[in-house]
Amino acid sequence: LAFRTLQNASDAEDVVQNAFIKLWQKPTAWDGEKSKFTTWFYRVIINACHDHIRKNKNYVSAEEEVLDSMVEPNSSEQASLEQSQTDSWRKKSLTIAIKGLPTSQRDAINLVVYLAIPQKEVAEIMGLNVKAVESLLVRAKRAISDSVQAQSRSLNVMTSVS
Repeated sequence: LAFRTLQNASDAEDVVQNAFIKLWQKPTAWDGEKSKFTTWFYRVIINACHDHIRKNKNYVSAEEEVLDSMVEPNSSEQASLEQSQTDSWRKKSLTIAIKGLPTSQRDAINLVVYLAIPQKEVAEIMGLNVKAVESLLVRAKRAISDSVQAQSRSLNVMTSVS
């Protein structure tokens, strides 16, 4: 979850490690009567990630790459190389689209899609009702689709110009 939120392995490890240290120092922070440990701890991780991003206003993940560096495969390359580049472009395009989402939509996508947590539990983690989580997911999916299509159009324009 931390990696999906921050898109940087080192920062994600630091955030999770600090969260475990805080839990170790103050184990009473979690109240088993109010929520499951995982539900509570996911919320702690999400908050810590948001704090990390806020502290570093100009935060850019170490793994982030710009789509402009992608070039259309030339005709002499093998089909497998073309497929590899297409897959790479799709992955980067999706990463950029998700990173561009509002925080609540990105959190919902990360929890439901990438961590496969049931929407009911995601609602608890995020402090929302299930309908609100469903709404966030619908808007996020629409925004991701629009972003990927726009990036694809942009790439087609760039390759047709060159």
